[in-house]
Amino acid sequence: MGEKQRETAVLVMSDLHYGKRTRTFDPGIFGQRMDALGGKLAEIRGLLSDYAFDELAVCCLGDANDGTDIYAGQPHEQAESDVQEQANQLAVLLHGWLKRQKDVWGHVRLEATPGNHGRAGHGAAVGANWDRVMYRYLQLMCGDSIPVGFPVKGEMPFLRKIKVRGHDVLLYHGHDIHSYSGIPFYGMLSRLTKWATTGLFPVEVALMGHFHTLGDWPINKVRLLCTGTAVTDDDWALATLGWESQNQWWLFGVSDSRPVTWQFAMDIGVN
Repeated sequence: MGEKQRETAVLVMSDLHYGKRTRTFDPGIFGQRMDALGGKLAEIRGLLSDYAFDELAVCCLGDANDGTDIYAGQPHEQAESDVQEQANQLAVLLHGWLKRQKDVWGHVRLEATPGNHGRAGHGAAVGANWDRVMYRYLQLMCGDSIPVGFPVKGEMPFLRKIKVRGHDVLLYHGHDIHSYSGIPFYGMLSRLTKWATTGLFPVEVALMGHFHTLGDWPINKVRLLCTGTAVTDDDWALATLGWESQNQWWLFGVSDSRPVTWQFAMDIGVN
Protein backbone atom coordinates (compact mmCIF):
# COMPACT_ATOMS: atom_id res chain seq x y z
CA MET A 1 0.00 0.00 0.00
CA GLY A 2 1.15 3.53 -0.76
CA GLU A 3 1.71 6.25 1.80
CA LYS A 4 -1.47 7.94 3.01
CA GLN A 5 -2.15 11.48 1.80
CA ARG A 6 -1.54 14.00 4.56
CA GLU A 7 -4.40 16.45 5.12
CA THR A 8 -5.84 19.13 7.37
CA ALA A 9 -9.55 19.00 8.18
CA VAL A 10 -11.27 22.41 8.34
CA LEU A 11 -14.53 23.00 10.23
CA VAL A 12 -16.26 26.27 9.31
CA MET A 13 -18.51 27.44 12.13
CA SER A 14 -20.42 30.72 12.23
CA ASP A 15 -23.46 32.34 13.81
CA LEU A 16 -23.41 30.46 17.09
CA HIS A 17 -25.45 33.29 18.67
CA TYR A 18 -24.66 32.07 22.16
CA GLY A 19 -27.21 33.53 24.57
CA LYS A 20 -30.11 33.52 22.11
CA ARG A 21 -33.32 31.62 22.84
CA THR A 22 -35.89 30.22 20.44
CA ARG A 23 -38.46 27.43 20.82
CA THR A 24 -35.71 24.84 20.14
CA PHE A 25 -32.47 26.68 20.95
CA ASP A 26 -30.76 28.05 24.03
CA PRO A 27 -27.23 27.86 25.53
CA GLY A 28 -27.86 24.42 27.05
CA ILE A 29 -29.12 22.98 23.77
CA PHE A 30 -26.17 24.54 21.97
CA GLY A 31 -23.78 22.72 24.31
CA GLN A 32 -25.53 19.41 23.65
CA ARG A 33 -25.30 19.96 19.91
CA MET A 34 -21.59 20.76 20.10
CA ASP A 35 -21.04 17.49 21.98
CA ALA A 36 -23.00 15.64 19.28
CA LEU A 37 -20.99 17.41 16.57
CA GLY A 38 -17.76 16.25 18.17
CA GLY A 39 -18.98 12.67 17.92
CA LYS A 40 -19.86 13.13 14.26
CA LEU A 41 -16.43 14.59 13.53
CA ALA A 42 -14.77 11.57 15.12
CA GLU A 43 -16.93 9.24 13.01
CA ILE A 44 -15.96 11.04 9.80
CA ARG A 45 -12.28 10.89 10.72
CA GLY A 46 -12.72 7.14 11.09
CA LEU A 47 -14.43 6.87 7.71
CA LEU A 48 -11.62 8.78 5.98
CA SER A 49 -9.06 6.15 6.88
CA ASP A 50 -7.20 6.64 3.57
CA TYR A 51 -6.00 10.05 4.81
CA ALA A 52 -3.46 10.90 7.50
CA PHE A 53 -4.64 14.03 9.32
CA ASP A 54 -2.18 16.49 10.81
CA GLU A 55 -4.76 18.72 12.47
CA LEU A 56 -8.29 20.03 12.74
CA ALA A 57 -8.47 23.75 11.94
CA VAL A 58 -11.66 25.32 13.31
CA CYS A 59 -12.59 28.58 11.59
CA CYS A 60 -15.11 30.68 13.56
CA LEU A 61 -16.56 33.44 11.39
CA GLY A 62 -18.29 35.55 14.01
CA ASP A 63 -21.62 36.20 15.70
CA ALA A 64 -20.31 33.81 18.32
CA ASN A 65 -22.14 35.85 20.96
CA ASP A 66 -25.70 36.98 20.37
CA GLY A 67 -24.66 40.39 21.68
CA THR A 68 -26.70 43.12 23.26
CA ASP A 69 -28.68 46.12 21.97
CA ILE A 70 -28.35 44.87 18.39
CA TYR A 71 -32.06 45.33 17.65
CA ALA A 72 -35.15 46.47 19.53
CA GLY A 73 -36.57 43.88 21.89
CA GLN A 74 -33.52 41.60 21.71
CA PRO A 75 -33.42 40.83 25.47
CA HIS A 76 -36.87 39.25 25.17
CA GLU A 77 -35.37 36.70 22.73
CA GLN A 78 -32.40 35.76 24.91
CA ALA A 79 -31.70 33.21 27.61
CA GLU A 80 -28.63 35.25 28.64
CA SER A 81 -28.76 38.99 27.94
CA ASP A 82 -25.47 39.94 29.66
CA VAL A 83 -22.98 39.92 26.77
CA GLN A 84 -20.00 39.60 29.13
CA GLU A 85 -21.55 36.42 30.49
CA GLN A 86 -22.25 35.22 26.94
CA ALA A 87 -18.55 35.66 26.11
CA ASN A 88 -17.31 34.01 29.30
CA GLN A 89 -19.68 31.03 29.20
CA LEU A 90 -19.04 30.39 25.51
CA ALA A 91 -15.26 30.55 25.99
CA VAL A 92 -15.50 27.94 28.76
CA LEU A 93 -17.70 25.71 26.59
CA LEU A 94 -15.46 25.98 23.52
CA HIS A 95 -12.31 25.42 25.57
CA GLY A 96 -13.61 22.07 26.79
CA TRP A 97 -14.87 21.19 23.31
CA LEU A 98 -11.55 22.02 21.63
CA LYS A 99 -9.64 19.96 24.21
CA ARG A 100 -11.81 16.96 23.37
CA GLN A 101 -11.18 17.47 19.65
CA LYS A 102 -7.45 17.57 20.32
CA ASP A 103 -7.73 14.10 21.87
CA VAL A 104 -9.25 12.89 18.57
CA TRP A 105 -7.22 14.83 15.98
CA GLY A 106 -3.89 15.22 17.76
CA HIS A 107 -3.54 18.91 16.91
CA VAL A 108 -6.25 21.56 16.89
CA ARG A 109 -6.20 25.30 16.22
CA LEU A 110 -8.90 27.96 16.08
CA GLU A 111 -8.80 30.79 13.55
CA ALA A 112 -11.44 33.45 14.07
CA THR A 113 -12.89 36.73 12.91
CA PRO A 114 -15.66 38.79 14.56
CA GLY A 115 -19.21 39.35 13.37
CA ASN A 116 -21.70 42.19 13.65
CA HIS A 117 -23.59 40.82 16.67
CA GLY A 118 -20.48 41.29 18.79
CA ARG A 119 -20.30 45.03 18.27
CA ALA A 120 -20.12 47.01 21.50
CA GLY A 121 -22.40 49.83 20.32
CA HIS A 122 -23.03 52.19 17.44
CA GLY A 123 -20.69 54.80 18.92
CA ALA A 124 -17.92 52.37 19.85
CA ALA A 125 -14.71 51.77 17.91
CA VAL A 126 -15.03 49.27 15.07
CA GLY A 127 -12.64 46.93 16.83
CA ALA A 128 -14.64 47.01 20.09
CA ASN A 129 -16.36 43.70 19.59
CA TRP A 130 -17.50 41.10 22.10
CA ASP A 131 -16.61 38.27 19.71
CA ARG A 132 -13.02 39.44 20.03
CA VAL A 133 -13.39 39.46 23.83
CA MET A 134 -14.63 35.87 23.73
CA TYR A 135 -11.72 34.85 21.49
CA ARG A 136 -9.33 36.51 23.94
CA TYR A 137 -10.89 34.68 26.89
CA LEU A 138 -10.57 31.43 24.93
CA GLN A 139 -6.96 32.19 23.99
CA LEU A 140 -6.06 32.70 27.65
CA MET A 141 -7.79 29.44 28.64
CA CYS A 142 -6.10 27.44 25.87
CA GLY A 143 -2.61 28.79 26.52
CA ASP A 144 0.05 27.18 24.37
CA SER A 145 -1.80 23.88 23.94
CA ILE A 146 -4.36 25.09 21.38
CA PRO A 147 -3.45 28.10 19.17
CA VAL A 148 -6.23 30.72 18.90
CA GLY A 149 -5.84 33.40 16.22
CA PHE A 150 -8.06 36.47 15.69
CA PRO A 151 -7.66 40.10 14.59
CA VAL A 152 -5.62 42.18 17.03
CA LYS A 153 -5.08 45.93 17.28
CA GLY A 154 -3.57 47.32 14.10
CA GLU A 155 -5.06 44.59 11.88
CA MET A 156 -8.27 44.71 9.86
CA PRO A 157 -10.97 44.09 12.49
CA PHE A 158 -13.35 41.93 10.44
CA LEU A 159 -11.24 40.29 7.74
CA ARG A 160 -8.39 37.78 7.94
CA LYS A 161 -6.30 35.74 5.57
CA ILE A 162 -4.79 32.54 6.95
CA LYS A 163 -2.70 29.69 5.62
CA VAL A 164 -3.86 26.08 5.55
CA ARG A 165 -1.18 23.74 4.20
CA GLY A 166 0.23 26.61 2.16
CA HIS A 167 -3.13 27.65 0.68
CA ASP A 168 -4.51 31.16 1.27
CA VAL A 169 -7.94 31.14 2.93
CA LEU A 170 -10.03 34.29 3.51
CA LEU A 171 -12.20 34.55 6.64
CA TYR A 172 -15.06 37.07 6.63
CA HIS A 173 -18.34 37.17 8.52
CA GLY A 174 -20.24 38.71 5.60
CA HIS A 175 -22.31 41.42 7.31
CA ASP A 176 -21.34 44.18 4.85
CA ILE A 177 -22.46 42.14 1.83
CA HIS A 178 -25.63 43.52 0.24
CA SER A 179 -28.31 41.25 -1.19
CA TYR A 180 -29.95 41.91 -4.54
CA SER A 181 -33.54 40.74 -5.01
CA GLY A 182 -33.13 38.89 -1.72
CA ILE A 183 -30.14 36.90 -2.98
CA PRO A 184 -26.72 37.49 -1.35
CA PHE A 185 -24.67 35.56 -3.92
CA TYR A 186 -24.35 38.48 -6.34
CA GLY A 187 -23.11 40.68 -3.50
CA MET A 188 -20.54 38.05 -2.51
CA LEU A 189 -19.38 37.72 -6.12
CA SER A 190 -19.11 41.49 -6.51
CA ARG A 191 -17.14 41.89 -3.28
CA LEU A 192 -14.69 39.09 -4.08
CA THR A 193 -14.18 40.51 -7.57
CA LYS A 194 -13.32 43.91 -6.10
CA TRP A 195 -11.08 42.43 -3.43
CA ALA A 196 -9.20 40.58 -6.19
CA THR A 197 -7.54 43.90 -7.09
CA THR A 198 -6.30 44.51 -3.52
CA GLY A 199 -3.47 43.19 -1.41
CA LEU A 200 -5.82 40.62 0.11
CA PHE A 201 -5.50 38.42 -2.95
CA PRO A 202 -4.65 35.91 -4.18
CA VAL A 203 -6.80 33.52 -2.13
CA GLU A 204 -7.98 30.05 -3.10
CA VAL A 205 -10.86 29.66 -0.65
CA ALA A 206 -13.19 32.31 0.82
CA LEU A 207 -15.26 31.44 3.90
CA MET A 208 -18.35 33.46 4.90
CA GLY A 209 -21.26 33.21 7.32
CA HIS A 210 -23.87 35.79 8.39
CA PHE A 211 -26.70 34.72 6.07
CA HIS A 212 -27.57 31.56 8.04
CA THR A 213 -27.52 29.60 4.78
CA LEU A 214 -25.26 27.00 3.20
CA GLY A 215 -23.62 27.58 -0.17
CA ASP A 216 -20.73 26.37 -2.32
CA TRP A 217 -19.84 28.41 -5.39
CA PRO A 218 -16.70 28.09 -7.54
CA ILE A 219 -15.81 31.58 -8.80
CA ASN A 220 -13.11 30.91 -11.37
CA LYS A 221 -10.16 29.82 -9.20
CA VAL A 222 -11.71 30.88 -5.89
CA ARG A 223 -13.92 28.48 -3.93
CA LEU A 224 -16.57 30.38 -1.94
CA LEU A 225 -18.10 28.45 0.96
CA CYS A 226 -20.94 30.05 2.91
CA THR A 227 -21.67 28.25 6.17
CA GLY A 228 -24.87 28.04 8.23
CA THR A 229 -26.00 28.70 11.80
CA ALA A 230 -26.37 26.78 15.05
CA VAL A 231 -29.76 28.40 15.76
CA THR A 232 -32.92 26.43 15.03
CA ASP A 233 -36.38 28.00 14.71
CA ASP A 234 -34.74 31.30 13.86
CA ASP A 235 -36.76 33.60 11.64
CA TRP A 236 -33.98 36.03 10.65
CA ALA A 237 -33.14 34.43 7.29
CA LEU A 238 -36.82 33.76 6.61
CA ALA A 239 -37.76 37.40 7.21
CA THR A 240 -34.68 38.87 5.49
CA LEU A 241 -34.10 36.51 2.55
CA GLY A 242 -37.24 34.39 2.44
CA TRP A 243 -35.13 31.31 3.21
CA GLU A 244 -35.21 29.03 6.21
CA SER A 245 -32.01 29.05 8.25
CA GLN A 246 -29.77 26.08 7.47
CA ASN A 247 -28.34 24.34 10.51
CA GLN A 248 -25.20 22.99 8.89
CA TRP A 249 -21.52 23.88 8.97
CA TRP A 250 -18.97 22.93 6.31
CA LEU A 251 -16.23 20.42 7.03
CA PHE A 252 -13.65 20.01 4.27
CA GLY A 253 -10.20 18.61 3.66
CA VAL A 254 -7.07 20.41 2.47
CA SER A 255 -4.01 18.69 1.00
CA ASP A 256 -0.66 20.16 0.01
CA SER A 257 -1.73 20.22 -3.64
CA ARG A 258 -5.46 21.05 -3.42
CA PRO A 259 -7.32 23.65 -1.30
CA VAL A 260 -10.48 21.48 -1.12
CA THR A 261 -10.25 17.70 -1.51
CA TRP A 262 -13.54 16.54 0.05
CA GLN A 263 -16.38 18.13 2.00
CA PHE A 264 -19.33 17.34 4.25
CA ALA A 265 -22.28 19.48 5.33
CA MET A 266 -22.32 18.74 9.07
CA ASP A 267 -25.77 18.76 10.69
CA ILE A 268 -25.71 20.78 13.92
CA GLY A 269 -29.41 21.28 14.51
CA VAL A 270 -30.13 17.60 15.12
CA ASN A 271 -28.68 15.81 18.15
